[in-house]
Amino acid sequence: MTDFDWGSMRGASVLIGGYGVAGRSAYRLARELGAETVVFEDGANRPEEGVETISTLEELSARLPFFDLVVVSPGIHPSHLLYSRREVVASELALARRFLDVPIIAVTGTNGKTTVTTLVSRMLGRSGIDNLAVGNIGEPISAHVAAPPSVLVVEASSFQLAYTDSLAPAQAAFLNFAPDHLDWHGTMEAYLAAKARIAEGMAEGAPIWVPAGEARISAALSTSPGRQRGIFGPDAEVIGDKVRIGGLEVAAVSSLRRSLPHDLLNFCFAGAMAMEAGADAASIGAVMEEFTGLAHRMELIGEVEGHAVYNDSKATTPDAVLCDMQSIKSAVLIAGGRNKGVDLGPLASLAPRLSAVVAMGEAAGEVVAVFAGTGTEVIQAGGMDEAVASAFALARGGDAVVLGPACTSWDNYTSYAARGEDFRRAVREWGRGH
Repeated sequence: MTDFDWGSMRGASVLIGGYGVAGRSAYRLARELGAETVVFEDGANRPEEGVETISTLEELSARLPFFDLVVVSPGIHPSHLLYSRREVVASELALARRFLDVPIIAVTGTNGKTTVTTLVSRMLGRSGIDNLAVGNIGEPISAHVAAPPSVLVVEASSFQLAYTDSLAPAQAAFLNFAPDHLDWHGTMEAYLAAKARIAEGMAEGAPIWVPAGEARISAALSTSPGRQRGIFGPDAEVIGDKVRIGGLEVAAVSSLRRSLPHDLLNFCFAGAMAMEAGADAASIGAVMEEFTGLAHRMELIGEVEGHAVYNDSKATTPDAVLCDMQSIKSAVLIAGGRNKGVDLGPLASLAPRLSAVVAMGEAAGEVVAVFAGTGTEVIQAGGMDEAVASAFALARGGDAVVLGPACTSWDNYTSYAARGEDFRRAVREWGRGH
């Protein structure tokens, strides 16, 4: 809990840690609120002229004790000096929340956050409800404090929630939980506790949507005054060919373009939240039927020499890769990147469906070790072009070629999107040459 008095923002001395997308937005908001604002940035995101900046750890150490509030960007590791006065540390999400008076629909979980946030926003929009999808999805929430829409749909990461007091959403969803970001949180318990903060400050009885039967998630949320409601359950379920939301049939499973188990679960989470917020059944069903997925999430980018090619760059954990590979009968998998401190061992269960594995990035050795002894051929590649060329060389018959990293992109790329775009480029170039 931060000790900062949010009512004294005007004239307060505020340090913005990091000047990326969230940091720039937080800086502008703090300035608009009347704070005396300074930026710490020692990387590539150099502030523009006129922004007071601390750029060395030595200067930061000397000046840090004199700031009333430190707003830290989510990408900065908690071992950084910026966190040394934890009693005054807050996230960009926490800063914005204190100055917003519109309902927030908040979504977290290890996998599926962006998909469900997008679906809720589209369902509300289709129903004529003014809203924006913000947060970890890419658009900082602090950019909309001055002129917010009627509803904000917030994708909340564990990094943001760890330093957010009393998000107080009108509704919250905790979609699922699996090992992730242990290099940042340290333990599974700390990671779970950060996620569970999504339900802090909720009104008595406000809905908290959870996966039915997930005792660990339910226990973590047990102190919230909100009321847990299960998915699948009476509020959202799939019965035979029918998707039912709030007791109403909104779509036929056979009419959906995506209908794997995790797709149906995402649809039900999103539909329940959207209907609770006033979306109509017809709009909810129409969005489900039109949805083809998101960029970089098991995205079919084409077919090359009879091989379907999928870009799943956003799958940065083994759990996400296993989930997304359910529909693939045989493939060559390109995996690796920077591991987040999680066990890559579960990937070995894919071996019976893999003709080969191409390992790349910092974790290439770990990927090779996972598949050693499984009977699946595994080779290492030095970069994306070599990985793609090797994957097509190893592909047989109707094999798909799948980029399913199970790791972050931060060893060689700025984001999973940048990695996915590089994969697309490499596939295009390989295809033109063959």
